[in-house]
Amino acid sequence: MNGILRLTSAYKPSKSVVLLLLLVAVLVFFSFQSPYFLSVDNFMNVLNQMTEIGLIAIPMTLVIISGAMDLSVGSILGLSALVMGMAYQSGMNIWFSIVVALLVGVLSGAVNGYLIARHRMQAIVVTIGMLVMLRGLIYVLNEGRPVSGYPDAFYFLGQGYVLGLPFNALFLIVMFALFMVIMKRTRFGRYVYGLGNSEEAVRYSGVPVVRLRFLLFVLSGFFSALAGVFMVSRLASAEAMSGTNIELDVITAILIGGTHIFGGRGSLGGTFLGLLLIVFLRNGLNLMGVSVLYQAVILGILVLIAVGKQKER
Repeated sequence: MNGILRLTSAYKPSKSVVLLLLLVAVLVFFSFQSPYFLSVDNFMNVLNQMTEIGLIAIPMTLVIISGAMDLSVGSILGLSALVMGMAYQSGMNIWFSIVVALLVGVLSGAVNGYLIARHRMQAIVVTIGMLVMLRGLIYVLNEGRPVSGYPDAFYFLGQGYVLGLPFNALFLIVMFALFMVIMKRTRFGRYVYGLGNSEEAVRYSGVPVVRLRFLLFVLSGFFSALAGVFMVSRLASAEAMSGTNIELDVITAILIGGTHIFGGRGSLGGTFLGLLLIVFLRNGLNLMGVSVLYQAVILGILVLIAVGKQKER
């Protein structure tokens, strides 16, 4: 009997199991609060809404695992979306306009990466500066006016369905699966974890640390721009406020998913579960008529709980 008790006390469920149980609890709770929560239409709506946060969360997870942070992703999303709209309005083909938007994201990420990796500036300081600067640039370029009126083919990205599921959600799942394989099976993934555990050890091992960190921020910029493209396609308009505060939801999903705030530990699988938890929680609270102010309080508490269990290495 004592042996069984010792085994029971020694067993600790994995974070993924805890997240899954918490997600199930959320689904069950809100199913009793609203008759619409478990409807097919509501689930399709939730899948549509999670795409932009999820796309940004993929590289952000890698950035945080590497021991850094990128707070400029929302502004990069907004600027890329606006530039795409302006390029299309100027007469450019919509698909070339998308390429221009992605290049804006890559360039913004490259600036972040250059200052952080090459000049060893603090990531939080640099990306906050970029957040403010790019958001101001959005208003300078278009004076805050929305850009709409895109061709029907473009709307498939954010509003189309494949096999009864939203195309953007399927695209997100494929991206998560791809990068999960990259992080688990490739040298790149091992380097990212090593960078978060000990940058000096990785550097002395011959790994090009500057190039690696630079690449991570370029990826973050690229996926932020890609999220901007999907957001415009879903909402049919590029707004000056597009992407505002999206970095908070992204970081919340990542931390709740178990990625360590100080780097070195974490997984994209955990991030995906954290993402599902957040979008279903927000959706259920919306159906209950809970104010967005109270929703922010609830999510803030979840972040404090997640981070509070982490200890600095």
